[in-house]
This record gives sequence, structure tokens and C-alpha cells, in this order.
Amino acid sequence: MASLKTFFKRCIIALRSPRGRDTMMFLLFVLISGILWSVLSLNEEEQYDVRMPVRITHVPDSVTLISPGPDALSVSLTAKGTQLLKMSLGQIPTVNIDFRAFRAGGSLRLSATDLKGLVRNSSGGSNVTVVYPDTLNLPYTTHEGLKVPVRVDYKVTPGPQSALAGRPKLSADTVSVFTKGNLPDNFEAVTTEPIRLLSIDKSTSRRVKLIGPAGTRIIPDSIDVHFEVEPLIFKSRKVVIEPVNVPRDIKLITFPAQIDVFYMVPVSEYQRSENHFRVVADYRSIRPGSKNVKLQLKNVPDKFQNVYLSADSAEYIIERH
Repeated sequence: MASLKTFFKRCIIALRSPRGRDTMMFLLFVLISGILWSVLSLNEEEQYDVRMPVRITHVPDSVTLISPGPDALSVSLTAKGTQLLKMSLGQIPTVNIDFRAFRAGGSLRLSATDLKGLVRNSSGGSNVTVVYPDTLNLPYTTHEGLKVPVRVDYKVTPGPQSALAGRPKLSADTVSVFTKGNLPDNFEAVTTEPIRLLSIDKSTSRRVKLIGPAGTRIIPDSIDVHFEVEPLIFKSRKVVIEPVNVPRDIKLITFPAQIDVFYMVPVSEYQRSENHFRVVADYRSIRPGSKNVKLQLKNVPDKFQNVYLSADSAEYIIERH
């Protein structure tokens, strides 16, 4: 504490000295000069490029814009430094387009002069040199949207130890399609953007856009698509071998009469996977002099994977009636 007091005393003594007073006077003039320079600079006009957000106001509930228009306008303007400082600090004004003032012939139409005027008003009277896009022509409709289903364009491959659980789940399975004209005669559904996923081993969701005919607007224009993935469990069971294509006066008997089938099944199907597939021994496949008949799997559900038999053939005997 004593050392801090000693430091302050030395500073006061130094400032009261002739050299200290001269230094303080110099710093005061530098500060005043900096303030004057800043004021003069902020009053000068400079060119500035900025993207100004766009908002369309006073749109009746009965009106749907077929094209929602741009989210922002790319603007090049000349403004005072104070205005540019506000914009550079993130206080960018919004360009408000009054639907009531610019609707004409089923469209919202703004010329280059209209857009420059709106930008000039929003930016506090700045001189606007360039606006892009330089014109807007946004068609609208007062008709209700047509409800249509959503078709998912997907190709999803699960990992080696996983399986897809059913069809993909959609956040919305029907959407509304708006158009100013007529829809194509063969139009029945909107389609998602292509979804391509390879070797996924866990449940996955994707936000995808919807694709419709040209000149239409889809609401909502994107949906969530969820793919449920579950692990596979190894399972086996015995299946009776069925002789097929055997003549009426012949009886085909296989040894063994049953055979083990091994497969992998999704967890949700584990308790109800005790039917469906068959193991057959085709009499017509027996080669002369062969002691074995080839075995084949039939009616294997798609949800079963890595299905195989403990043996691909069985011994047999033939009895004649």
C-alpha cells in the first residue's frame, strides 16, 4: 500500500513540473484534433456496399405470393460516415415493400425507380447508385392451395449390422401447392430432393426441400425426413425340408428331415420372425448317381439379412408306391 502511494506522489510531482505540463498540453491538443478529425470524417460522404433485408407488408390473408421474393437487396449507396458507421455495426435498415401500393394485374411489381426510392427512404436519404435485383415481379394468387401428398426420393443403405425399420417418417405427408395458372394433368404429388445415405448405423433425420412444377409455390417448402435404424440380432431355427416336384408314385425322404437356418433379424422383429421362409428339396434337381439333393431357401422376407443354411444339400432315399 505504501509503495502505491509513493507511485501516485511521484506521478503528481512529475505532472506539476514544467515538462509534465507541456506533455499534458500536447496530449490535450492531440485529443481535440482526433475529435475534430472524427467529426469531419463522419460528415463526409462515402460509398458503401450492403445487403439490406426485404420485408413485404400488408399482405391480405387471402393472398399467397407464388414467389416470396428475395430475402435481401444488394445495394451500393453513398452516405455520410455516421450512417455507414451504424450499418457497419450491424444496424442495417430493412426495406419495407407495401403490398397495397405495388400490386397490379395479379403481381407485385416494382421498377428500378421504385426500389431505389424505397432503399433511399430506408437508409435515411442516402444516394442510391445500384440495387440488385433492379426490378421485382412477384405473381400472387387468391385461390386456395391444392393438397397433395409428398413422395420421398431416397436411397438409404444401412450398415452391415443394422436395418431400416419401416418406411421413412415425414414431418408432413401432405402439403399445399399454389399456382396462378393450371397444374399439369399428370401432377399427383410433390417430390423431395434426392436423399442418398450409405452405411448408416443409427437413426438419421434430414431437412430436404420439396420439388413441384414450375410456376408453383409449395407450403411448407421443406420437410424433415426421419429414417429409423435398429440393430440386427443373430438368430437360428430348425425348418422342415419340403420335397417339391415329386411324381405321384414316388416319395422323397431327406436325411435329416429338418435343417438349421441362420439369419439376422431387426430387434423389433425378433419375437415374430418364426414363419415365412421355407427350405425345399427339388426332385428335378437330383443328378443321376448323386446321393444328395440340393436345398434351397424360399420366401425369405426382405427384413432378414445374412440368411444361410447349415448345409446346402441333404442325403435322400426314394420310395416307390
